[in-house]
Amino acid sequence: MKTHARVIVIGGGVVGCSALYHLTQLGITDAVLIERDELTAGSTWHAAGNCPNFSTSWNVIKLQRHSTRLYAELGPRVGYEMNYHVTGSVRLAHTRDRVDEFRHVVSQAHAQGIEFEMLSPAEIRERHPFVTTDDIRAGLYDPCDGDIDPAQLTQALAKGARDAGAQIYRNTRVTAIERLNSGEWRVHTNRGVIQAELVINAAG
Repeated sequence: MKTHARVIVIGGGVVGCSALYHLTQLGITDAVLIERDELTAGSTWHAAGNCPNFSTSWNVIKLQRHSTRLYAELGPRVGYEMNYHVTGSVRLAHTRDRVDEFRHVVSQAHAQGIEFEMLSPAEIRERHPFVTTDDIRAGLYDPCDGDIDPAQLTQALAKGARDAGAQIYRNTRVTAIERLNSGEWRVHTNRGVIQAELVINAAG
């Protein structure tokens, strides 16, 4: 195992592998990921894999759209096939307050170039004829909503990071972390000690 890196990522789930992948895309290839078991062995392997773009937060909408755009091209980019399905979704508003919330979200999405749509009850039935709209005031359509296999996504991100020069150590347990006077971090593992300028804790 290496004894020094610029960045250490702890945790080999989708968040840790995403952090590692994005570091390499920023040109930071002197990075390692440490996973105590196998990649995806934590909560990632049983995650639902939903990929919405909807949020009431400007920044979360932006982050989620970055993610769904990445998922659409990641497999071919890194040479790893993934099950990613873009299905679209309709959210239903039963109250005036919920309609106002949807309008606010749609305006934020449009400002970011995301084509959310407000739907009338009749338009909801056109999209999904089995929906009962008796107590529905409006709907919000997200054409880019979908689902993905979280384990395959994690492996694709890991492959992309490895191909770019990052290293991944599986079956390596972190036992202690200490801050040095220099400001660097010393990470103790069952396979040795590694030192880094920065540590990202994605261990769940």
